[in-house]
Amino acid sequence: MNSSHAMKTCVLILLVALLCAERAQGLRCYQCLGVTPETSCQPALCQYPDGVCINQEVEVTVESYKEKRKNKFCLPTCPEDQDPLGNFPHNPFITASVSSKLSCCKGDLCNAAVPTGGSIWTLAGVLLVSLGSVLLQTLL
Repeated sequence: MNSSHAMKTCVLILLVALLCAERAQGLRCYQCLGVTPETSCQPALCQYPDGVCINQEVEVTVESYKEKRKNKFCLPTCPEDQDPLGNFPHNPFITASVSSKLSCCKGDLCNAAVPTGGSIWTLAGVLLVSLGSVLLQTLL
């Protein structure tokens, strides 16, 4: 086996290992409960092997006062009931309403408020694949 072939094999193995490393770590989701929309949430490893990331936006209106909050977390499956808040008690003297928007996703850190374009490992893998293909072309 010549050194050129050995180098190509090593580069290919490194590329495959880097691209598989992200999945081996498990699903990561942003996690925070009851925080304001401007608050940053921290990434956390999902405890469920085949879990989903949840993004929930909640708005509570009482009379003329509105309060917005967000929840981000991981669950084993996406809830079928898209209104996990349940029934809001009715009071004839107070005008109140609660609205909740919930979304589920399966990608790493996919429950960000703004799409992140993927995790740092995904971006590193794409860069390494690009550099690897250039390296392989020069070795041929």
